[in-house]
Amino acid sequence: MKRFTMTILALLTALSSGAWARTDNGNDVALYLSEARTPSDQKSLISDAMGRPHYFRYLRIMTIEEGETNGLPCMAFVTEEPASYMKVAFTISKPVSMKTLKEAPPSMIGDAIAVSGKIAAVDLKRQLITLRPVIVRHKDRLTPKIGKEMLYELDPSAICYSFTAVKPGVQLPYKHRDLLDHKAEILEKQGKQAWADFLRSELAKRKQAERP
Repeated sequence: MKRFTMTILALLTALSSGAWARTDNGNDVALYLSEARTPSDQKSLISDAMGRPHYFRYLRIMTIEEGETNGLPCMAFVTEEPASYMKVAFTISKPVSMKTLKEAPPSMIGDAIAVSGKIAAVDLKRQLITLRPVIVRHKDRLTPKIGKEMLYELDPSAICYSFTAVKPGVQLPYKHRDLLDHKAEILEKQGKQAWADFLRSELAKRKQAERP
């Protein structure tokens, strides 16, 4: 199958937990990991993503296993992210999510779902991202539809990248994504603080230039 690349910017959907106030784009994380050229790039991407909530769409269900956790029914999934071909694994136990999965027609192998979850582990050898905990957002299509559907197509100021290895973190709008071209070089030669300072400086310059 010919690999296709797509950059998907997530709808910034608040999760039911107040601690999950902002959700980053999981599809982008998977794609960037699959295309990272060096181990340092991969390590930086994983460091940025770990423990943060991400929104994944178009996840094709590869396997489903039903069972119990703490005496409650659960469903364990292994899915495939379409742009990167990375596997995304998670277990669903929340009643609302279980109800969504079992609504007619029930989700089956080969179908697609959209989920929000915190990245708990990344295994590059197995090309596997593990999410925990997870909420099923909705049943989904296997691929994006043609036309304006992604947040960045509607709002170029949508966040496409977050760097949180230093405090305070830095968020990069999609329209300034070209700054990511400098990421590997600055991180390798100058370190995390220099990368964060570079982003802040360049974003401030561009914001100033946009003013009338």
